[in-house]
Amino acid sequence: MKKIFNTVKAVASDFRMQVLMLMFSVQSAHAALPTTADPSNAPTDGNYIELIKGYAYDIVIVFGLVMGVMAFYVVAKNMIAVYGEIGSGKKTWGDMGMHGGMGVLLLVFVIYLLTEASTVIFT
Repeated sequence: MKKIFNTVKAVASDFRMQVLMLMFSVQSAHAALPTTADPSNAPTDGNYIELIKGYAYDIVIVFGLVMGVMAFYVVAKNMIAVYGEIGSGKKTWGDMGMHGGMGVLLLVFVIYLLTEASTVIFT
C-alpha cells in the first residue's frame, strides 16, 4: 500500500511540476498592444484636456449616428406595419405614401438637428 501511495505522490508531484513549467513558458509569450487612435480633431502632444475634448466630440458624433439609425428604424418599422395593414384592408396605398412622406421629412429633420448639434456642442 505504501508503494502505491508513493507512486501516486510522485505522479502528482511530476504533474505539478509540468503545470508550473507550462505556466512559466506561456507567460513569456506576450504580444504588444496596439496604440489607440487619435480623435478626429487631435490636439498637440501633451495637451490632455484637448485630447479628452476630442474623444468626447467623437463619442457625441457616434451617439448622433446611433440616434439617426434609430429614427430610420422607427420609420421603416412604421412603413412595414402600414404595408401589413394594407393587405388586411385596414389601410390604403395613400396611407402608406403619407407615412413614407412624413417619415422622410422626419429623417431629414433629425439629420439636420444632429448636424447642427454637432457644430454647436464643441465650438
